[in-house]
Amino acid sequence: MTANLSVKNVQGFSVIELIVVIILLGIIAVTAGPAFMSRDGIAEQRVQTELLSLLRLSQERAMQDVKQRCYGIEISAAALQPYECGQAVAATRSILLAPEVSVSITSTLPNAQSRWLFNSWGCPVSENHPSAAEPCGQSNVEFSISGATTRYVCVQSHGYIRKGACSA
Repeated sequence: MTANLSVKNVQGFSVIELIVVIILLGIIAVTAGPAFMSRDGIAEQRVQTELLSLLRLSQERAMQDVKQRCYGIEISAAALQPYECGQAVAATRSILLAPEVSVSITSTLPNAQSRWLFNSWGCPVSENHPSAAEPCGQSNVEFSISGATTRYVCVQSHGYIRKGACSA
């Protein structure tokens, strides 16, 4: 038995459909390709994203807790971790730094290189003066995350937290 194949029964893609698919694949390759071809900056991006989350959580807790005003960030060479009124914090909430990544802080707040806090308005203040009466607008806190690339996180003096370097 032989199968009768006629031209009417054979279906395929039109030229327009093929062109649309090729264009879409080209757009995906141009936008997503560099992220897969280069591993530079992956560790810095992870630290930047986790730091933004940690800062925003600490700021939120400082603004909500009416009894204690001592929420902030504690900095060491190996990790960034939340500071919560001297209480122990779970290690899973810390940001462990890869050996090739370092974090430095630029701020005029006293001892900002080791620890600083948020006040009740969500503004960065020194750990010596975390009271609600501490005014906003004292100093920006800029995190510089260095490795294969350099990324920045800025906590502006009035409490706005964002990616990027703090402008003067």
